[in-house]
This record gives sequence, structure tokens and C-alpha cells, in this order.
Amino acid sequence: MEFKIQSDVLEVQATMPGQVIDWGVSLVQAPQMWSLTKGEGIKVAVLDTGIDINHPDLKPNLKMGMNFTSSIASDFGDRNGHGTHCAGIIAGCDNHIGVVGVAPQAELYVAKVLGDDGSGTINGIIKGIDWAISQKVDIISMSLGASMNPGTAFHDAMKRARAAGIVLVAASGNENTHVGWPAAYDEVIAVGAINQAMDRANFSNYGKELAVVAPGVDIYSTYPVNRYAKLSGTSMATPMVAGVIALIQAYSRRVGIKATPEMILQMIKERSVDLGTDGTDALFGNGLSNVYKAIKGNNPR
Repeated sequence: MEFKIQSDVLEVQATMPGQVIDWGVSLVQAPQMWSLTKGEGIKVAVLDTGIDINHPDLKPNLKMGMNFTSSIASDFGDRNGHGTHCAGIIAGCDNHIGVVGVAPQAELYVAKVLGDDGSGTINGIIKGIDWAISQKVDIISMSLGASMNPGTAFHDAMKRARAAGIVLVAASGNENTHVGWPAAYDEVIAVGAINQAMDRANFSNYGKELAVVAPGVDIYSTYPVNRYAKLSGTSMATPMVAGVIALIQAYSRRVGIKATPEMILQMIKERSVDLGTDGTDALFGNGLSNVYKAIKGNNPR
């Protein structure tokens, strides 16, 4: 069974812009939280195509990486672009150049589980999950998916991560059909995509497993080599939610609260911005993930 990335490349820019905040990062209200937290101390594992290890918007937050697609474990460089883009959405540095991620001081742990063609194996992803557990990460972000259930060994890896206290986030998929795997598992937060009009992206998978949606169309982020690009996909929505969770966890620690995966899931679901029909629905899940509402809730002090 083959896993594949969940995005399309729209535009690549070779010139480094003055720092911009993507519309999606603004919509989840991350900038409103940066005076309280920027995700410092939170370890986020990105299971993807690797990362541009020298990208100026990523290098300060890159802590460790490992390659599970070949025999050269130290080669976790990104020759596809997908993993670099997702990493920038989570933790692009606030450094006056390029872009800013949702949690610009979160720590990036990179498991290259997808090859340069964007595909990967069950075994590679399981190894990536177990490595992330060994690194004691707080969040695992997976912008990848398969249309069929990969089976017991794969599900067991998700269960191990959840039992270790890790929050798992995954893309619902881009086929305009049922939620794929691993997003469909109960242990994983399934993320769909919306566009700037707050409508469901026409490619975004849907169903009862969908937890939340986040911006996933025309998302501007980091790209190899030292470049920036716009991509669309549930792949882009997923690291938006991973970044939101990083901010929630960092803030929780700061105020002395131990936020378990169960608490995080409850906050993400109950404090999202309702979209579509009233209440939870198959197209939008519980609605738009929003960090300001998640942290402040009904207590806007």
C-alpha cells in the first residue's frame, strides 16, 4: 500500500520577500496569541518528505531529523518541497524575512517517511512514528494519507503514540471522498481544508471522522532551496492545526496546566468556529480551528 502527499504546487517564488503572514495563519488567529506564546518548548514531529535543512526561516527551529526512506538515515533533506512547506506553516521563524508559522518558536523534529516522489510505505511511517515517540515529541503532524485502511500494525503505531501522550494530526485527503488513513483513526485529529471564502475546498475529504477544518488553499510557506511557494491541499490545513495545538500546549504549560491529548481534542472540537450547518457536520467537522477561541474560550481576559 502506498501513502502519498496531500497537496498541489501552485506557484514558486525564488526571491525572498519581506516578511508576510499568510492569510491562513491570520485566520486561525495565531498572531493574536504571540504576545502570550509562540509555541516555545513544544516539539512537533513532521512526518513528510524531509526539510530544507538550511532554509533561513526553518533552520533556527530545526532540532533533529531522520530518514526512513533509504539506508542513509542522516539524509533527511527535502528534494520534493512538500515537507518544507508544511514545516514552515507550523514553525516558520519570526525573523523579518519570508513567512511566519503559526507557532514560530516551536521545535521541529523531521521524519522523512515519504520519498522524493512524495510516496511512502506503511513500514517507513511506522518507523517514523516510533522515532517521534523516542524523541518525546508533543505533536505528530502527518500531511499524508492512504485511501484504504493500512491494517493493524499501522493502527497500533498510532495507539503507541497516543499512549505516550502525543497529539496526532493528519490530513483528511484531497479526493473529495471519505476521510483517508491515518486521519480516520479515533486516535488522530482529522483535518479538512477551507478556502478564503470560508467554504470547504472542493477537493477536501469529508465524513463523520472529520474533526476540524483549517485554511488549505493558496497557502504561502517555505520551499526548497531557500524559496517560498503557494500550495493547496489538506496537507496545508494539517500543519495549521498542528501549529494551533503547539500554541495551546505552550500556553497551558506557562499557566501550569498539563494538557493531555484528550483535553486538546476536546478544546479543538468545542472551541472551533462553527461552519456549515449548525453543530458538527460531515463537511466541516466541528468547524474552523481557532487558537484565540481555544485558549481564551469564554474567558476573554
